[in-house]
Amino acid sequence: MTAICGYGFFNAQKKDTLSYKVAHAMGNNPLYLNPEIAVETNGPIVNFFNNMNIQVMDKPDRYSKATMAKLVARYTKISRDENKTRTGKKQKVVFILSESFSDPTKVPGIRLNHDPIPYTRNVIRNGVGGNMISDGYGGGTANMEYQALTGLSLGNFSATLPTPYTQLVVHQTKTFSINNLFSRSMAIHPYEGTLYSRKAVFKKMQFNEFNYLKHGYTKPYIKTIDKNPYVSDRAVYKNLINTLKSNKNSDFIQLSTMQNHMPYSNYYKNNRFKVTGNISAKEKAMIETYAQGINYTDSDNRYLLKQLKKMKQNITVVFYGDHLPSIYNHVNLEKYGVAMHETPYFIWSNHLSLRKTAYQSMIGTYSFANEMQQVTNTQTTPYYALLKEVTEKLPIIASKVSTTSADPNLPSGGMNLINRENGAFTSVSKLTTKQKQLLKDYQLVQYDFTAGKHYALSRMTR
Repeated sequence: MTAICGYGFFNAQKKDTLSYKVAHAMGNNPLYLNPEIAVETNGPIVNFFNNMNIQVMDKPDRYSKATMAKLVARYTKISRDENKTRTGKKQKVVFILSESFSDPTKVPGIRLNHDPIPYTRNVIRNGVGGNMISDGYGGGTANMEYQALTGLSLGNFSATLPTPYTQLVVHQTKTFSINNLFSRSMAIHPYEGTLYSRKAVFKKMQFNEFNYLKHGYTKPYIKTIDKNPYVSDRAVYKNLINTLKSNKNSDFIQLSTMQNHMPYSNYYKNNRFKVTGNISAKEKAMIETYAQGINYTDSDNRYLLKQLKKMKQNITVVFYGDHLPSIYNHVNLEKYGVAMHETPYFIWSNHLSLRKTAYQSMIGTYSFANEMQQVTNTQTTPYYALLKEVTEKLPIIASKVSTTSADPNLPSGGMNLINRENGAFTSVSKLTTKQKQLLKDYQLVQYDFTAGKHYALSRMTR
């Protein structure tokens, strides 16, 4: 009996097992996003088993030291060839994850009386930008943050690893993320530092500093808008500008905002947005509040870029929305899976002339760092040479896009491949021989960096 119970607990997080179904029917919620709350909710014993038997990803065929040596040599040559023509100037880089920033005018079945993001749309239209495929809907912020920083796709991971920050990074002995290429780096988040274990994660990623509410985030920059309880984007941007001017750890900054986080409870006094469509009064009210919120963000984007333009140092911004809010109850997520996972992004520089890319209209979150290097003509590494090949030559690699689940804690169910030309789902079987080899190269590297022996980690990332 003890063995049966142990087996059941041991497999409680495997989606297709009887143990999983029974555990969730009994109310087990792994809550990987916040381990402290998970213990309070499920109890220490159940929470312990929720975090056991987690497989990072399948071990790729022929993974070995010799295989990785050949792979390193191949992409070292590609990066050296790339660098012969890359003469980019010194710059500071800011990644801005804009909470729930998306384009409601693209949501089927509704119509807004005004465009809420005209400025951001213009930046994208006239520069480098397009749509990002998010792995979340209504949640999973840290998953997009993880992919943007590391270049690793959730689509390659096992379904038992829905939240890499809390399930993987905190346990790793070695990590790599884009900030490691900069001499000094910092993270900023105007909220709790424990959510998604960010304090431990950013320490593992070797950020020099992490500022969050009650730690390093100063009072002049905590203003809110009307009844919205979250720090406004204007306040966060003012903090960012001050940091770039005065903080020695600002060569690379990871900034995650909070203003447009759910719920959307009629926050704003002067809301000029109205929505029409066959929707409930509750949904209508949430969409209108949300639209006004992202309109404030749109104005704040104008403010930020205008202020950065005045600064002498070269500053490049990678801005993206992490996911759509889960307020569109009228939309069939099975039918409109891809559309409901598209968020706007742009790459902008205050002084550098950026080069557009052929693939920029639709990318995966894992592609931001290599695209930033490419458009700013920055010297690259074997790892980012691989990611450039992956971005240019493969469909977008994602997870959860074809499912209806909005819960970031639930297993994804596997890889989704999305054709960047038409937004349609495709499959590995439809890839060419060269594409299959490229996908295998990417999976070999991802396995080596996360679950493997790190044969290539240091050699690929320098």
